[in-house]
Amino acid sequence: MPLTVLQAMSEMEGFGVPGAIPTICNNPLDLIYCDEAIHFGATGNYKGFAQFLNVTIGWEAARRWLSVQAHFDATGNLIGGYMGATLQQVINRFAPGSQKGNDPAEYISFVCGKTGLTPQTVLTVANLG
Repeated sequence: MPLTVLQAMSEMEGFGVPGAIPTICNNPLDLIYCDEAIHFGATGNYKGFAQFLNVTIGWEAARRWLSVQAHFDATGNLIGGYMGATLQQVINRFAPGSQKGNDPAEYISFVCGKTGLTPQTVLTVANLG
């Protein structure tokens, strides 16, 4: 059975792997510690990543993070939010190649392989999970 986008992204981030930061922090998407993460329930900072009291709060924060409505500039580039953008746009913004350790092409391929969606599929509540 295909995974939801949220499940596939959490798997790509290493959630559920013993000793992995997302698992240690109850943080399925490995969200950074920032004001937005605090607003979504983060209670601490572990090596720059948000810590959540429990996995239920972590999942809800992940869902809320990706549910922020997408904003595009005049040329169609995703500049804020995620909901309503294509998976390719979502991944390129969420895990940009400019950040150490990120490979957006690998990430997109992984998520599409796990979900059965394409890079051009638009993120919706239904496929987010």
